[in-house]
Amino acid sequence: MTVSPEDPCIEVLKKRYQNLNALVFYRSLEKARDQMDFFEILESVPDRLPFSWDENEHAWVKDNDIIAQKKLKNIRKR
Repeated sequence: MTVSPEDPCIEVLKKRYQNLNALVFYRSLEKARDQMDFFEILESVPDRLPFSWDENEHAWVKDNDIIAQKKLKNIRKR
């Protein structure tokens, strides 16, 4: 089950997380399995940049060194 953007619950969460970047909000909505999962994902968003989506943790995670992380991803692709 996925969460529909037309769900009334989404409007409530949109107001609660109005300071959250809209792209992060809607990407979280895409990743959510249900309403509770969506709430937990929104709660996982770190307070400061940089952060990214972690598929394994199914959450937003803080990136300590974004440049080193990008280099590591490039190495893994080879």
